[in-house]
Amino acid sequence: MGRARVLRNGVPVVELLAAKLRRQLQDGKARPGELITSEYDLARSEKVNRMVARRAVDVLITEGKLERRPGKGVYIRSLGTGTADPTPTPVQIAVVNFAGALWAGAARGAKAAALQVGARVQIYDTDAGLAADLEMIRNLPMTSVRGAVIISVHRKRFAEALYGLRAARYPLVLVDETLHDLEIPSVVADNYRGGYLAGQKLIERGHRRIGFLAYLGADTSHARLDGLRDAMADAGVPLDRSLVKGVRDTLGMGTRGEIGSAVRSMLGRPNPPTAVFFGNDAFAAEGCRLIRSLGLHIPGDISAVGFDGGEICRLLVPTLATVRQPIREMGVVAMEMLLARMAGGRKDEGGRRKAKGNGCGDAETRGQGGGPGDPDTRRHGEAPHGPVAGDAPIAAANKAQNHDSAWHRVLPVTWQDGESIGPAPAAAGDFTTKDTKATDSAREDAKNAKRNPAADVEMAGV
Repeated sequence: MGRARVLRNGVPVVELLAAKLRRQLQDGKARPGELITSEYDLARSEKVNRMVARRAVDVLITEGKLERRPGKGVYIRSLGTGTADPTPTPVQIAVVNFAGALWAGAARGAKAAALQVGARVQIYDTDAGLAADLEMIRNLPMTSVRGAVIISVHRKRFAEALYGLRAARYPLVLVDETLHDLEIPSVVADNYRGGYLAGQKLIERGHRRIGFLAYLGADTSHARLDGLRDAMADAGVPLDRSLVKGVRDTLGMGTRGEIGSAVRSMLGRPNPPTAVFFGNDAFAAEGCRLIRSLGLHIPGDISAVGFDGGEICRLLVPTLATVRQPIREMGVVAMEMLLARMAGGRKDEGGRRKAKGNGCGDAETRGQGGGPGDPDTRRHGEAPHGPVAGDAPIAAANKAQNHDSAWHRVLPVTWQDGESIGPAPAAAGDFTTKDTKATDSAREDAKNAKRNPAADVEMAGV
């Protein structure tokens, strides 16, 4: 009952309550500026929890029909000069899971950027059920909300709804995702660079068998895998495809079991990995818990690396080594891009150069530079938004720079050390000799072939 996805007769309760509120507005008994209800009264009368009631109210706030007055209740929005604020809400921030501290940071950054220029902001938590979320996105052009920052979507049906907004020339900016088939402005971290950094740090510690586990429904995960593969190839170490595992969803119901299945599968092999690169910190936390439950020590028996750089990294024991995304800055940049478009600074026009997405770069950049052995390619210096830590071939560094534009912004990532990464166990030497025999073919694969990463993946639980 605590979740907003609870159903009545197969329909999400949030949708039912929103429909009921709409009928109350349509009957004409209440006038603009008048109190219609409070979230407490709505929750009590409908026998739902406060969060469900709040999300139902949020749906009509998004549609421009209601407004929330803190400490007073929910009022019908006034279009005149009455007691209600007649100013339309110009900007909305949609967050896939606002309960997660990670993307809440991006939302706070976007909100701060909007408030600096006097823009009003709504934050919509797109966790009210797929149908309600899709309805909210499709209805944006028909509301008083003049533009939106959409954070972390990674769902095909969401993408279809976003195409509709683009066709309507509705101003929006995506965070943590790039749509390849249509020019929609986006802001992502340099995921390829992050994967390269993770691989580089592990290789420096002597690791040669490295596992990878992520939700591969997201291009961000594929970019991180590409970076890991190239870092290993540049060091003369092939990536064992049997150690690449994918789960069907982000961390949620059923995903913990898939993570457990994937980790057990890796560790149960004759030549298990000495380190695992998890696609995000939440996966890493669950993976580390399972590894410890099997009686293994981190990093004594196996090392772990995450991706995100959230607070959870410092709370885990041992602390988690990870690649840090500039989460708050991503929100700030996205809002700045959105406000510029809303002000007419750059019109949404089709037919421009397609961004490759998520810092992956394109095939032409793969072979640039001379690799680690070339002193001129050791350090790339300043990225468009500041320094990017670490040494890497210039091909990796250029991926962000070559695809940073008014349409597609790629922000630098940094390495965040932790106690979960240590030297490879002595047994790693058993694998090094065998692995390095494939050096030439591994480097050829990573630099000259644009493979479909999905072909390298074994889905957990399948």
